[in-house]
Amino acid sequence: MMLADSFIVMLAIWLAYSIRFNAIYEPNYPQLTMILAGPVIAIPLFYGFGLYRSLIRYVGEHAIWSAFKAVGLTALLWGLLAFMIRAYGAEGVPRSVLVMFWLLTLIMVISSRFVARWFLLRHTDSPRPQRHIIIYGAGEAARQIAASLKSDNPRLSILHVVDDPNLHGSLMGGDAVYPASDVPDLIKRYDIKDAIVTLRTASNTKRVDVVEALRKLGVKVRILPAFADIADGKHAVNMIREVEIGDLLGREIVTPDKRLMEANTTGKVVMVTGGGGTIGSELCRQAASLGAAKLVLMETSEFALYQIKEELELQAGAEIVPVLGSVNDGLLVRRVIREHKVQTVFHAAAYKHVPLVQANCFEGVRNNALGTLSIASAVYDTDAEALVLISTDKAVCSTSVMGASKRIAELIVQDFAVRARQLKPEKTFCAVRFGNVLGSSGSVVPLFRRQIRSGGPITITDPDVTRYFMSIAEAAQLVIQASSLARPENMELEDRGRIFILDMGQPVRIMDLAIKLIELSNLTLCDDANPEGDIAIKAIGLRPGEKLHEVLLESVEPPHQTKHPKISVAVEPPPENLDLEQLYRELDLAITDQDQDKLMDLLAQATGQGKPVEPLQD
Repeated sequence: MMLADSFIVMLAIWLAYSIRFNAIYEPNYPQLTMILAGPVIAIPLFYGFGLYRSLIRYVGEHAIWSAFKAVGLTALLWGLLAFMIRAYGAEGVPRSVLVMFWLLTLIMVISSRFVARWFLLRHTDSPRPQRHIIIYGAGEAARQIAASLKSDNPRLSILHVVDDPNLHGSLMGGDAVYPASDVPDLIKRYDIKDAIVTLRTASNTKRVDVVEALRKLGVKVRILPAFADIADGKHAVNMIREVEIGDLLGREIVTPDKRLMEANTTGKVVMVTGGGGTIGSELCRQAASLGAAKLVLMETSEFALYQIKEELELQAGAEIVPVLGSVNDGLLVRRVIREHKVQTVFHAAAYKHVPLVQANCFEGVRNNALGTLSIASAVYDTDAEALVLISTDKAVCSTSVMGASKRIAELIVQDFAVRARQLKPEKTFCAVRFGNVLGSSGSVVPLFRRQIRSGGPITITDPDVTRYFMSIAEAAQLVIQASSLARPENMELEDRGRIFILDMGQPVRIMDLAIKLIELSNLTLCDDANPEGDIAIKAIGLRPGEKLHEVLLESVEPPHQTKHPKISVAVEPPPENLDLEQLYRELDLAITDQDQDKLMDLLAQATGQGKPVEPLQD
């Protein structure tokens, strides 16, 4: 390329003179010296600006800008040289020659790169049949992805599909732009197997509709996440991923409120119980990313604690303190809070699997209810500022031991909120209630995926069963924001201790979830309509304590909306004539005595519901 550029520079000077004098230019000796000086000036500058570091195959906008700067400086220095030798009696260089030299050199240098690129791509790649792919979208992400894909495979044909009628029939980076109505015909005509959806600014509902429409046409769909920010420097093509089940739920994500996210985390010492669990570990990640001064992780599982500790130490600037122990160890909890000057406690430690807690009722209530009592007492008695309980929709109208134990945990937090309201108004006690999170350890989604990998069948409890779902990250962000809404400066004194409810959207039919997972695996449902399908779905019946449908609110009074559109406050006071101090003592005694009948009576009394389904007997 250096030899080619040397020739280009000399040719540009000769052409500039020829155009200026409107005749074939025949230089004399001094003028010939000036022509030969051109490459001497240009080549070091071209090298310095990186024109020989860029791979010809990937030449693009950056190379053009580098050439613009290098050629401009070359023309400037060459003109300066001509001015200097004029002082010694040599013939000067006309200004028009200088301008034409710059313009001709720039055109030829840039053109030479693209001609070389075309030649290399055409003659060095092994011949392959042309392949077509649809990119749905017309933004910067779509343009960048198309350019990257074509640089890797020059025989790839990109078909852009957009909804904007003003763009139909136009070209984007040399690729045709089509309306969405042409997609079925395009897929059939070009035998298209793949599509990429880049609708970063569209609503989740729109994105779901597009993905579903493409999948029904037999195309493998990949997606660019809505939160991808190419301006941050991460190349869009690296963000493309397979469509996940969460992309098909149609939930509209609200951008987190920065002020609410930071109030209880940034610069604070944050403690997370159950820090190795699904929600607990995500709370740890979020707190670390928000600039927590120190993260104290309490966990009973040694392996889970090790995993999250190693992960956080790689990504976080905060000090990480792993604590192996149970929330039921009141002395340990108090010592840790005092020793590390903990300010915010997110209490996520709980047993959440309904059938397992049903079969192990004593330990379930000890951990979920009395463990919350231990944490709440420690926060109340120390200098900690806030306790945030992670609750569940199963605490509403509970029919299971797990749900009843979590409802008692809510009552405990409300009880301490009342105490703090009277004696320690600077403290915050609140509970945040929401439904299932996708991909958690006890979620149906990992179970269904394992069953699909093993060839099926997928087992569901009932064809009509529904559940609420949201992503793990969204749930953690809303929990953090709800905890800030509960702070004294954001909530009236008489409203403290209320239960925050997260907007879970519409409940999802588990049967539909299973079918979508089968389709995402590029398999077909085996049923009466398609007996030759790949994966069958089998209903096994509701297990003890499980409900057909979950609800998020028990009170007849509608929830109060907060300043956050996805967070409301429930008005659910404890049952009348319930002595909570006596309840705590009797629960502890029933567990110590292993008195199952007494325990079931206490759960019914505390929740105001009938007795939970009796645990299975050996």
